[in-house]
Amino acid sequence: MKESYCGCCDTCPLDNPDFLEALTQVKKYVKEFPIFWWTHCFPGDEGFSFPEFIKGLDWFLSHTECPGCKKGGGLKECPIRQCARQRQVAHCSECSDVEICDHYNIIIQEYPGNRVYLNRYLLRVGLMMDSE
Repeated sequence: MKESYCGCCDTCPLDNPDFLEALTQVKKYVKEFPIFWWTHCFPGDEGFSFPEFIKGLDWFLSHTECPGCKKGGGLKECPIRQCARQRQVAHCSECSDVEICDHYNIIIQEYPGNRVYLNRYLLRVGLMMDSE
């Protein structure tokens, strides 16, 4: 089971069988059509590199077992991980400063859709952030 300080690993799709099957299907569909068939659909600068796209799909399919940041996964320089370790808390929800925490709010600033997930998580553990 993936473990993290902020809780985002709970919903990470890297090891989700449905996610991996979807990626496998997309890769199969892309490989079934010759690239020349697709390139005319993307005039000018609207196209993208199909080899890089396949490389990205392959990356996801070969990195399916992230243990979460508590066990060495995730960003090595994550300020949330560093702060939680420094404060010696098992999860951000244990920190009295979580609602005003700049480190924790990085997730929300970078990925605004995570606010709903994070609020649900904090409700589950008995702490709620202010909603926007």
